[in-house]
Amino acid sequence: MRIEKQKMSIAHNKETRSPKLQADIIEQILLCCTNKTSFYILVSTIQKIMTISLWDLKRYLFYLIDYRLVSYNGQKQIFTIEYGGFGLLDIIDKEKRQRRNNLKDFTITFECI
Repeated sequence: MRIEKQKMSIAHNKETRSPKLQADIIEQILLCCTNKTSFYILVSTIQKIMTISLWDLKRYLFYLIDYRLVSYNGQKQIFTIEYGGFGLLDIIDKEKRQRRNNLKDFTITFECI
């Protein structure tokens, strides 16, 4: 993992275009998924905190699942944070404490290697 000023990165080995995602949205999704949550609870919880469209939320979830930070159990229809997601939450928390900036100023980039 590599952290750059105003940008956090995670290396990934797929040959896809690297998304740039807002750290504040990622943080809220990961925090919700620590409690094994359904999509509807996730949507209502996050939309109480910030404005995000359903399309954007689904896009963020897709990337978080694809990069194995969150998993989805289709049978139970719940999202759960994975080990890597906890690691990313730690990185985000350290960035918040060290820089004392608003997370809206940070993007997270998943890089292909």
